[in-house]
Amino acid sequence: MKKSSSTTNYHMDKSVVLFFIITILVTATVFAFKYVNYTPCEIIELSYSKTEAKVDESIEFEDKTIGALEWKWDFGDSTATDTRRKLFHTYKKPGEYTISLIVNGKCPKIQTITVLEKEEVLDPLKKAKFKILTPKIRVGEKLKVKDNTLNATSWEWNFEDAIGANSKEQNPEYVYNTEGKKTITLIPNGELKYATKQTIEVLPKIIEVVRRDETVVREISTIPVDPIGEGSIDVDPKEEFKAPFINEKSFKAKLILVSTKKASVNDFKDYLCGNLDLPIIVNRKRTTFIEFCEKIKGKGIKIKELELTREDNNCIKNIVLKYSKTSIF
Repeated sequence: MKKSSSTTNYHMDKSVVLFFIITILVTATVFAFKYVNYTPCEIIELSYSKTEAKVDESIEFEDKTIGALEWKWDFGDSTATDTRRKLFHTYKKPGEYTISLIVNGKCPKIQTITVLEKEEVLDPLKKAKFKILTPKIRVGEKLKVKDNTLNATSWEWNFEDAIGANSKEQNPEYVYNTEGKKTITLIPNGELKYATKQTIEVLPKIIEVVRRDETVVREISTIPVDPIGEGSIDVDPKEEFKAPFINEKSFKAKLILVSTKKASVNDFKDYLCGNLDLPIIVNRKRTTFIEFCEKIKGKGIKIKELELTREDNNCIKNIVLKYSKTSIF
């Protein structure tokens, strides 16, 4: 009985040793295979021609990894993956995209690229052109203009503040009731992007004053005149009204406060001289200032461009702006 027990223990010890030997051989074989086929991911050399591109602009991508045999490109825009080493790709929408490249099935490389809005190419032949036939004009006199735009079929003329049309004739006439610098705007064929502006100076009206000696004196004046007296009517001197001045940066900041409900349209009343229904242009579309403030209330926005036009007394008479939403609501 004792002899049999000794033989069993001998066979058990031999089996354990054999198991360990086989385990070590298998592990060594796997390690050796992985070592031979190992490609360190740090050597992946992903390159592309532009870090900032535009919509529909072709971008060249290339992998220069030494020893690379397989590639898998993912451009982050839901298009199909590509397996070429060198290729061209275009993006259809602006935004920031994550590019992923997997080399030899196991080494990933991640990069990001920014795609911008496509620049609009304007046709110079469609640009509005016109000539002012009466460059020297006074209050009460007729201003005459002539359209020279190629292939124009409709016209929108504005002679005061570039908002709304004063005339839709091809070659209109206009009479100013006030003096000062005036901006003339022509929008051809209803396309604001092809509008052209010119500025003129409207001079004061010439007033004939008849004195008691029946002498007619021509005076340039905008002060009330006594038609039978010795001269001008006495006018109490008053300080000329001026609206508070606000620059574009501060105006943008106030609009942002409106969007966050920390300010209201009434906070702009002094700068607009009470005209909260002022017609403005937003993202190339016409609206009013009060409607725009209501539209952005409680919404995240980013103002890209802002142009303010003022009267001599600082009253804002024209607003042109571009903005985008920063939230989905």
